[in-house]
Amino acid sequence: MDRLLAAGLGLGASNVKVQRLSLGNEELELVEAGPNARPYPSPSTSVDLAFQHLALRCANIDTAFKRLYREDSASARPTAISRGPDSGPAPVRLPESSGGVTAFKFRDPDGHPLELLQSAGEGGRSEVRAGIDHTAISVTSAPSSIAFYTASLGLIMSAYQTNSGSEQGSLDDLDHPIVDVVSLQTASDASPHLELIAYRRPIASATHALAEATDIVSDRIVIQCSNVGRLATNLGVASGLIRAPSGELGFLFHDPDGHFFWAIE
Repeated sequence: MDRLLAAGLGLGASNVKVQRLSLGNEELELVEAGPNARPYPSPSTSVDLAFQHLALRCANIDTAFKRLYREDSASARPTAISRGPDSGPAPVRLPESSGGVTAFKFRDPDGHPLELLQSAGEGGRSEVRAGIDHTAISVTSAPSSIAFYTASLGLIMSAYQTNSGSEQGSLDDLDHPIVDVVSLQTASDASPHLELIAYRRPIASATHALAEATDIVSDRIVIQCSNVGRLATNLGVASGLIRAPSGELGFLFHDPDGHFFWAIE
């Protein structure tokens, strides 16, 4: 990573190792924060406002789940969040009232939450394109966050539902959760989309201190806009604009709940 860009992202001016991964048409960058980075907070659940997960779309969740836990895997086994009827790791099918999807939530070795996702009626269909379906972030208030993302960032609300019941509890490893789930998309309906999760029960809270840029928990969502300078001015952070040697203009900002965003043009 370029030193100027690393400094703008809050990672200091030293060389930062970055590995870019792709799944379908989407990309994920892994940034090495160094040995002094604060580890992912523990214990932590999706109720914590620091929570953010990536949902990985798959054609057959049972096959993907078995691959995660195969005996000959050279990598560390993931830490399960979702639990089956026997309390062991297992995908969970939500009722039709909650979208009818089948999902499995887990954590990577650094603690980052991820989700395998199979949409209703797509099991085994070869035409389902693997990729990153969405990134979900925990927020204090669905209406307040909707107002911020639609008015300030120009996103469009495409779905709003309230999930509850034993299946949601098994998926999230929470007791009797009630959660508002909001899908936000760009005008072009490009993938991945942003999902807001606002827990009514248990009540969402900042269990841990807001993340610093070098903390393991400090994921960043990259958004591309037509006029990054105007967006920075509208958000009151124009002084934070930087230009990388590549010519790319961008800036780092937080949403009202402290989630990191990196805006580029």
